[in-house]
Parts: sequence; structure tokens; C-alpha cells
Amino acid sequence: MTDRPTQVPAAVYRRRREVPVETRELPALGPGEVLVEVAYCGVCGSDLHLIDEGWGTPGDVLGHEWSGVVVESGAGVDLRPGHAVVGGPAPRCGECAACAAGRPSQCSNQPRMTGAFDGAFSTHVVRERSHVLPVPSGLDLRTAALVEPLAVALHAINRADVAPGDEVLVSGAGPIGALAAAVLVERGHRVVVVEPAASRQDLARAIGVDAVRAPADLPTFNMAEVDTIAEESFDVAVETSGKRQAMETAFQQLRRGGRLVLVGTGMEQPSFDPNRTIVLELTVRGSFVYDQDGFDVALELLAGGTLPCDVLIDRAEYGLDGVAEAVARLARGEHAGKVMIRPDLTAPGPTGPEEEPA
Repeated sequence: MTDRPTQVPAAVYRRRREVPVETRELPALGPGEVLVEVAYCGVCGSDLHLIDEGWGTPGDVLGHEWSGVVVESGAGVDLRPGHAVVGGPAPRCGECAACAAGRPSQCSNQPRMTGAFDGAFSTHVVRERSHVLPVPSGLDLRTAALVEPLAVALHAINRADVAPGDEVLVSGAGPIGALAAAVLVERGHRVVVVEPAASRQDLARAIGVDAVRAPADLPTFNMAEVDTIAEESFDVAVETSGKRQAMETAFQQLRRGGRLVLVGTGMEQPSFDPNRTIVLELTVRGSFVYDQDGFDVALELLAGGTLPCDVLIDRAEYGLDGVAEAVARLARGEHAGKVMIRPDLTAPGPTGPEEEPA
């Protein structure tokens, strides 16, 4: 922990694949706000879309999966300097019909998904107290930074209405898919992961899933085979890659009454056979962000130590000047687990327990 700075370095999106480190003014704290020194910030799949594919808005500081330590507290804040915290869910209005029904992911008054973003690819962030959560005692900050993607994975599982005894196909073993698979394994379900990349296939095996398949291993059916069910079929498919073919193929692995939940975003639009949907009474659902208590449940699960976080988090870590490189390597499939940005690192490339700075 350091004294309060007036200016901080941040990785700022300027254009596709260009995220230079720039100096930004640190605003003064208002009542109910905290200043946090960022310890870790995970690279999200949305960061790949924004940086590698160029969806970002110039001037944005990205990064929303973060943990850190309180440096300063504004008036009325119960957190004191030295408290370990994580970024919590974005505040919702709490007044619309969706919020009243306990579905904050569908808040009618949430901000638009486009526009300026002030994230945690920076040494420090200022946040409202309502947007941070204390880290449970004994949970390290590196593991705690998994709380946001874990909350996303938990919401997808809940959207699928996964019941005891259900067999689940997880399509894609990126961070959300791997976390969903790990939770389902921990809960005793039979889990099969479909993933094309060898490194992520290995990660899925290390998690303890029952089987790993390549996409070519899965059967597909034409419209004349509307009631033909795959020999290895599933009650639930959780699709996390956002790829059109993966969505369509996962849909065709469902048994009667099965549920497909779409979590991964992408630009390719899938096509589902309506006759198969009708005859087998299949359900396709979307899953967006978190449950109302998603972060609390995720923190409790991480603190319980039952998930293989040493496998789920990649050993490589990058400093702020490595954000673009981290994204590029993730896009090329060179990292399997969740990659962390550490703002305190000054090495130009990835470092970790086995890769010390040059």
C-alpha cells in the first residue's frame, strides 16, 4: 500500500491493439467513496472484443475484474485504509420491476453498454462504497480477483436451472467456461467440455471434468432428423465461446426437454431448427452478468477453497504496459487460464512464479 497519489498511470485504449500507459489525474474523494490501490485485474473476454477486435472507445481505461487494498476513505465509509476489497456489481436502480423481482441483470434503468469506461487497468481506482465488497479473511487478492467472472458463471448455471443429477455440456473452456465447469464438478455433476485448443483441453482435464471433446467429435443433425438425439446427450448445455457453430452444435446435443444457455458474446448469429425446438421441447436462454447475490456467493465459494484456482488462474502476469500483449496472446490461445494484470509490475512481458522479470 502506498500514500495517496495525485496522478496515476493507466493503460488507455486508443485504437485497435494499442493500449499505451498514460498518466491520469486522480479525482478527490467525495462522501461515500473509497480510493483503492489495484492489486490484480483479470483480462475479460469482453476486453478481447474491445482491444483485439477494436470495439473499444478511445480514451477508455478497461478492466473490471479487480481486487485491491483501500488507501483512503471518504466521509461515511466504513472501510479503513488497509482493507482488502474487490470490485462489486454495478449499482442498479432498485426500483424497476426487474430489480423488485430480484433480477438486477435486467434493470430497466442500467446505463447503456456503450460509452466511456473508467476501469481498473490502473494503479488506483475511485469507487462508491456500494461498488466494492470486503474480501473474506484468508482469501488472497489474486484469487479474489476471480469473483466477477465466477459470479457470471454462477448466473449461467442458475439460468440453466441445473438440477441434481443433470449432465452438462460446457462449450468452450475459456475463463467463464472453465469456472462453470469447475463449479459443476464441485457440485457432483457429470460434466463434458468441448474445446478446440489443446491447452484449454488440458485445463479442463485438470479441473476434473468427466470428458473433453473436440468440436469435430460432436454429431450434428439435419432437419429430416428432427427427433434424433445424440448418443451422448445432455440435460443442459452452457455455451461460453460466442461462436456461431459452437452455439448451433451445443443446441443439437440436448436431450428431450434440454436447456441451452448462451453466455459468450460474438458477432456471428446462430440458427436453430425451430422444429427440433418444438418436437424435443428445448429451451434457449440468455445469461447476462450476475444474480442479485452473485458476488456474495462467489466470494464465499472462493474463500471455501474447493475450486482449483491454481489451475483456473494462468501463471503468467502482466504489468500495465503489457495489456495489449496479454490480450493478443489470449486471442491466439497462448494462455489457457485467467490472465491477471498487476499494475505494480514493470517488466515488459509476462512474469509469474516461473517467469521472472529480465
